Amino acid sequence: MADAQKNFLESYLLQVLNENGFDKLDDDAKKTFFPQFLAQAEQRLGAALLPLLNEESANKFVELTKNNTNPDIWFEFWNANVPNFEEMVKKTLNDFAVEIKAAFQI
Repeated sequence: MADAQKNFLESYLLQVLNENGFDKLDDDAKKTFFPQFLAQAEQRLGAALLPLLNEESANKFVELTKNNTNPDIWFEFWNANVPNFEEMVKKTLNDFAVEIKAAFQI
């Protein structure tokens, strides 16, 4: 399931970038910049979701960061511990898309 989420994030981000001229860059530039945009999107998601954790889930988050890199476990964690998880993800990504569009128009 987490792979589907990551693929969704990558696909969504690529769509937004391409709508703003990213597809016109050469392949080397795409390979350089796409991971940076993806990392920024992931950071935005983390920043939006972390404040929504209660004390118990925050403690579990700390434990997961120490020893778990399984994306399926992380997806289950976020889904179980953040109210309206899917809506929060959509809102955060939409806000990021607006920022990307503004940045490309400069």
